[in-house]
Amino acid sequence: MARSTTITINGNHVQISDEQIFLATRDQTPGTPQTYVALVNDVLWPPTQLIRSATGVPASSGETTNYNSHAALKALNELGFATFERVEYDARGAVVVRESRKRS
Repeated sequence: MARSTTITINGNHVQISDEQIFLATRDQTPGTPQTYVALVNDVLWPPTQLIRSATGVPASSGETTNYNSHAALKALNELGFATFERVEYDARGAVVVRESRKRS
């Protein structure tokens, strides 16, 4: 059974499901995480990329902020995905997440 939650985008409440997130990762390559990541199908993704891909709405457009990383993380947590903050990089440039940085 699919989980769903609501994220506020441009002042509008948008329903989003875990199925939309799974579909959003098909045929895509995750972008380079900056600070936060979400774990989907054993792959680390920038949270705003997942929400943008699932809803079609960019995190910001011009001078307007549609939603931010914190809103994306909250929605992804509510959908059951593990999220992490303050990612680090190893000597090869690969993303490292620490269990102590897991958000709930």
